[in-house]
Amino acid sequence: MHVLSKLFVALVALLTAALVPMVVTYAYNEDSYKAKWQESRAEIAALQGRLDAQSGEFDAVKTGLSTRAAELEVSLRAARSDAADSSASVERLRDDLSQANGLKAQIANDLSTLASAVSANQDLTESLIDELASIRQEALAAERRRVELDETYRDTAAQLEVAVAARRALQEELQRMKDDQASSMDIIGRYIARFGELDAMASAGMLDAGIEPDRNLDATIVQVRRGGERSYAEINAGSRDGVKVGWIATVGRGGDYVARLRITAVDINRATGVLEMESEAARGLVSVGDRVLIRTNN
Repeated sequence: MHVLSKLFVALVALLTAALVPMVVTYAYNEDSYKAKWQESRAEIAALQGRLDAQSGEFDAVKTGLSTRAAELEVSLRAARSDAADSSASVERLRDDLSQANGLKAQIANDLSTLASAVSANQDLTESLIDELASIRQEALAAERRRVELDETYRDTAAQLEVAVAARRALQEELQRMKDDQASSMDIIGRYIARFGELDAMASAGMLDAGIEPDRNLDATIVQVRRGGERSYAEINAGSRDGVKVGWIATVGRGGDYVARLRITAVDINRATGVLEMESEAARGLVSVGDRVLIRTNN
């Protein structure tokens, strides 16, 4: 017999010897085992019911958990999106913060520069205030000077107007004197042609030659006094005008010779003289308003 066969036979024998007691024991305890089996089946059924109930609860819980999980998934996605947005916002905030820090540094630098500028501006302002005060003083002085110059100008202008008017009057007076001189020369010429030279008549003892005048002068007869052998006439010129005793003047009317006047008395504004060569028949008597001409021989 092969060794394996021998081992198999021995093993079967051993198993048979082991099973016999077990079979005997089983046969003896069969009823007990059936009762226990029935109890076990009842317990298993109860457990199965409980398991089914718990399985339903589990399914409900599972469904609720699935729903909650889905909601949590949505929330998680939203949170992740928010987190991403927050991360982007944080990055933007970081960039903004960096820019703000840079701006802060720039502002600090600008403030420092501005403080320096303000200090310099304050110094400049004080200097300008002092300069402005000086300029105001100069302006006030200039204004006072301008007022003085305006007053001087007005005074000068007024004086100039007076001078111009006086010059015009002198020019008119000079022209009138020239006209009177021409008229007087004409009168004297006609007188000489009719009566001869005065100097010749004086040399002949007919007339007093008198004192030669040192200026030309025109005047007017303002009064005539007659009585006795001599007649006197008063003119509106005196020592203020340079009239002197002894001067010989010619009295005319309307371009005609009337008489001659020998000055015998001189006052400040008046002079009186004796009328000579007066002829009522030939030339008419001297009257108030007649012209009196005093001329030099030069």
